[in-house]
Amino acid sequence: MKPMELRAIIVDDEAPCRELLQELLTAHSHVQVIGEANSVTTAAALCADLRPNLIFLDVQMPDGDGFSLLPKLDPIPAIIFVTAYAEFAIRAFEVNAIDYLLKPVNPERLAHALERIVHQPQPVFTQPLRENDQIYLRSKTQACMAYVTEISGIEADQNYSVVRLANGSSSMIRRGMSDWESALPKSQFFRPHRSLIINRRAIRKISMSKINEIEVEIAGFPKAIRLGRRAAARVRQALR
Repeated sequence: MKPMELRAIIVDDEAPCRELLQELLTAHSHVQVIGEANSVTTAAALCADLRPNLIFLDVQMPDGDGFSLLPKLDPIPAIIFVTAYAEFAIRAFEVNAIDYLLKPVNPERLAHALERIVHQPQPVFTQPLRENDQIYLRSKTQACMAYVTEISGIEADQNYSVVRLANGSSSMIRRGMSDWESALPKSQFFRPHRSLIINRRAIRKISMSKINEIEVEIAGFPKAIRLGRRAAARVRQALR
C-alpha cells in the first residue's frame, strides 16, 4: 500500500537542526518538506499559507515554546515534537501525541514516528502521572496543554475517552478508561463505574435523584451525571 503523502514544515530556531532533519527526510519519498520556520510567529504564518499536514515542532524557541503555536493552527495537522529534553518529552507528550524525537534525531526513530502518523497506535503511559504534571491533549479539532489537576473527569465514548477540564473545554482522545485509571493519581481521581472517572476535587454538588440514585454536578461538565446504587456508593466512599 502506498504511504500517506505528507506535506511537512520544520519549525526550529537552530538552522543545523533543520538541515539535519531535512537531510534525514530525503530517505522518505512520501514526505515533502514544503517550508521551514525559525520562530512561532513565522511558523503560524507559514501554516496559514501552506496548510501542511505534518509539523516537526521544536519545544523551545526565542518567541515562545512550541506549544504556543498549537492554538494558532486551524486545522491542526499531525505534530511530531523535537526536543533535547527526554524527561520533559515523556511527561508532556505521552497523551495522544503522534510522537516526539530527541535531538540529535535518530533515523530509526524518525521512521517509527512517520509510521505512527498512518497507524497512530496509542502509546501506553510510561509511568503514573503526578498532580503537577502537564499533559498534551490532542484531538482532531484542537490541542492544548493542561495540568493533571485541571482535569475534572473523563467519560468513555466507545473506543475513545472525553477528557473534560474545569474550564468547560473537552478533548476526545483515543485512549481507554483503564489506561487513564492506572495513570491518574489515586489520591485525586476515582472511577465510580466503567464509563466515568471523576476528580473528587471537581465535585460541586451531590443530590438524591431516586431511591439509591444520585446526581453529581462536576466542574466543567455540561450537565449533572446520574449514578445508580453501586456507583453512588463508590462516590460516597471516595469522599469520606
